[in-house]
Amino acid sequence: MHTCFRHNAYARYLRHALVAAAIAGVLPAAHAAAWSPERNVEIIVPTGPGGGNDRTARIVHAVIQRNNLVSVPVNVLNKPGGGGAIAFTYLNQQAGEGRYVSVIPVTLLTNHITGKNSFTYTDFTPIAQLYSEYISFAVAADSSLKDGRDLVARLRKDPASVSFGFASSAGNQNHITIAMVAKAAGVNVKQLKTVVFGSGGQAATAMLGGHVDVASSGASGQLAHQKAGRARIIAVAAPQRLPGPMADVPTWKELGHDVVFSSWRSMIGPKGMTPEQVAYWDGVVRKMIATEDWKQDLQKNLWISNYLNSADSRKFLDAQYAEIRTILTELGLAATRAASR
Repeated sequence: MHTCFRHNAYARYLRHALVAAAIAGVLPAAHAAAWSPERNVEIIVPTGPGGGNDRTARIVHAVIQRNNLVSVPVNVLNKPGGGGAIAFTYLNQQAGEGRYVSVIPVTLLTNHITGKNSFTYTDFTPIAQLYSEYISFAVAADSSLKDGRDLVARLRKDPASVSFGFASSAGNQNHITIAMVAKAAGVNVKQLKTVVFGSGGQAATAMLGGHVDVASSGASGQLAHQKAGRARIIAVAAPQRLPGPMADVPTWKELGHDVVFSSWRSMIGPKGMTPEQVAYWDGVVRKMIATEDWKQDLQKNLWISNYLNSADSRKFLDAQYAEIRTILTELGLAATRAASR
């Protein structure tokens, strides 16, 4: 009896002590308070206004705001330049700060592989994969290039006779797709005439103004110009025809060239984010991609959902880096120093 009393008294004491310690912050409570931002959130865009990165960031911003997924104000900040280096330098200046995120394209990988800058995905904290989109080729409505076959014939005759405009750095997803088409057609990719612009919007403007012959970008970036009758999308690097307004656009496979390549958009944070901060953004993005707003934007922009959370996004980026490096090495665009990351 005496022993039982002492055991129960000690148990009661231990329970009270643990509760008091948790309240005082001496020990972590079983359900510790989750992290959330206390000041403005910034969504950083590594390119200028008007392109795919900017459009993605502003759609993410709008969906988050409309659905009250973040309790503090959210701002979009464009920091173009240096193939993304300016934006990524700024992002990592906020190391360990969960209020800063960035929308990134494939160029975070390709610019490292080609030696354009030293940043790669392992320098940051993966947050999520958002979507993929296939690369399309557009010409001005009055262009002498009537279709994809005409483009290939022109390239075979004289690779330098056709100029390609794209954003935002050499060796990126748009450049890769151009080179893949040329290679499939038996053309020396080193003879191609390419012009790099700061954003997809600038590349499209140059194409419409006759400064370049062809603009290469994600399919959604060309739609408005085609609908307005200013441009014609002559081919898409998809495995099959895309729906809706792209239903009449042939794939490169249909045109006799086995070229399939997609871009994607991802979200990252600065290096040193805590597990609590990552968990917060996992929750925000998971809620965002479940909204009707987001689903409608995917459909409208011909984006294909490839949502992955933070942990799975890192695995995806590992695989993508290896695959893209193989392609760029075959095309002669990979830098030697990118062999290790």
